[in-house]
Amino acid sequence: MAFRNRPVLDRKHRPRWQDELRTQQLLVVGFALAIAVAVGIFAANAWNDFYQGNLKQSAVVGSVSVQRETINKRISIMAAELQAKAADLSNIADGVKGNAIQQQLQALQQAFQQVSDSGADSVVTGVTLAQRASELGLSAPPAAVDAEYAKRTTIPERRELSLIVAAPTKDKGASELTDKNWADAKKRIDDLKAQLDAGGDFAALARDKSDDPSKSKDGVLGWIEDGDAQYGAYYADAAKADVGAVIGPKRNDTGWYLLKVQDIRPAHANTTLAQILTSSGVTDDDYRAYVREQVLQDQFRDYFNKNVVTLFEPQRKVSQIKVDLDTSVAGPKVHIRHLLVAPLPGKQDQSKATPAQWKAALAKAQELRREAIKPNANWDVLAQQSDDPGTKDRGGSLGWADLGTLDKQFVPEFANAVIRLDTGEISKPVKSSFGYHIIQVTDRRTSAQTFAEQEAAKLQKHPDTFADEARRISDDKPTAADGGSLGWVLHYQLDNDLDRAIFNLQKPGDVSDAVATRSGIFIFKLEGTTDHRYATKKQRDTVKSTGFVRWVQALKDEAGIWLDAEFLPSNPNTTPA
Repeated sequence: MAFRNRPVLDRKHRPRWQDELRTQQLLVVGFALAIAVAVGIFAANAWNDFYQGNLKQSAVVGSVSVQRETINKRISIMAAELQAKAADLSNIADGVKGNAIQQQLQALQQAFQQVSDSGADSVVTGVTLAQRASELGLSAPPAAVDAEYAKRTTIPERRELSLIVAAPTKDKGASELTDKNWADAKKRIDDLKAQLDAGGDFAALARDKSDDPSKSKDGVLGWIEDGDAQYGAYYADAAKADVGAVIGPKRNDTGWYLLKVQDIRPAHANTTLAQILTSSGVTDDDYRAYVREQVLQDQFRDYFNKNVVTLFEPQRKVSQIKVDLDTSVAGPKVHIRHLLVAPLPGKQDQSKATPAQWKAALAKAQELRREAIKPNANWDVLAQQSDDPGTKDRGGSLGWADLGTLDKQFVPEFANAVIRLDTGEISKPVKSSFGYHIIQVTDRRTSAQTFAEQEAAKLQKHPDTFADEARRISDDKPTAADGGSLGWVLHYQLDNDLDRAIFNLQKPGDVSDAVATRSGIFIFKLEGTTDHRYATKKQRDTVKSTGFVRWVQALKDEAGIWLDAEFLPSNPNTTPA
């Protein structure tokens, strides 16, 4: 049998169902392609999110690369500690300690807002110290790590204490307390103790009879723990007493006192911290590693205090000029100083002064001007005769004023006189409602930075004028009065930028460039140098209290730090966490 080819129907004669089938097939293929594209985009976005949140390089310390995940985990740990601390403090914010606790809570809130920056800095600091530890023979002993871990994960025992104080009172006109004064106070506290033994109410007696500020809270101090900075001695007195027990009478520098144990909360695990850490994906090993890092940092602090801050140190004797930062938008400013002679010295209102008193004030002002216009006139000395209490100890300085708003800063007569003065010119006596003013415009500028740079350049050419310039323009009045003398300076006594500027000066007479900081712009002159000079106790105590952060920052600078812009700290001299 012969077979014919199957006829092919053209589009016009095809059954309708075939067209519908073809349309459905095309829709299915298109939908499948769309799903594939969407899945691809989602996968790409998911990978990018994972990379950015975990694998992205966010810091480099020397040769060590730090991933974003490490910083994220540190931020989570530090945030958890802040939250747990806040929750704990909120539970004990009663008694007279309540106000202090509220301040602590505000500080914790501020720290929480900066936890991203501080977390990144904590990681960078930890890596830096770990790199230097073996070189300095430092480590984190396991026993110390265990003790610190236990401390951080445990809420200590606290006792709610109330207080009654009978303070001794000096005799009228006496400068010292006598034995009788103390005996009288003891008699009063014994009487209060007898009333309590007879069933008296501690809160009522505290409110009515106590000489301590806690009387406003019925004598309640609040929840006190061992080592409390303010009330630790009271905790020690009550450490073994039961609830309801009254301790005393006892004596301290304040007077004789009685304590009552209102309640006791035994030491217990900090479950709030544990819960927050767990919910943040932080394991126990993660937290222990963080604690180990903190213990190592404590080892570095001890090393700094014992081996970096020593009895004999390289020191530089320097003078300084400080220029305050602009407090308003850039624009023409004048630096003003004045001497005031009031017809009624010490009085706020001069309107009742007689013509004779005004005449006498004018005569004195004219005499002051004659002294002020003499070559090398000492305004620090002249200002001691001024009747302006706000400037007499600052050489008469009123600081920098915006030239365009003088009328808003000073009375009209004063403002008009300033506008007419040339730089360095000293006015004749200018009468205002305050008295007679002798006014001098000592300098003009458009910006603090430009002014300081120009001054530094001028002083580098003429260093012998440094003391006079310090007296004239420095905004640090205590040193300005002494020609800018800052005395001998140790490493890490000042902020790192200032430290470098000072110790980079080579020989006496050298003047630094202007160094801008958040507290002002500084220019230094080297007066003397030694590599081995005795460091006074005051110097060493200053460096120990503030220098460790600066030393650690110097170690980080030596290591070479790169940090993602997202985590750049707002203040490089903040305490490492």
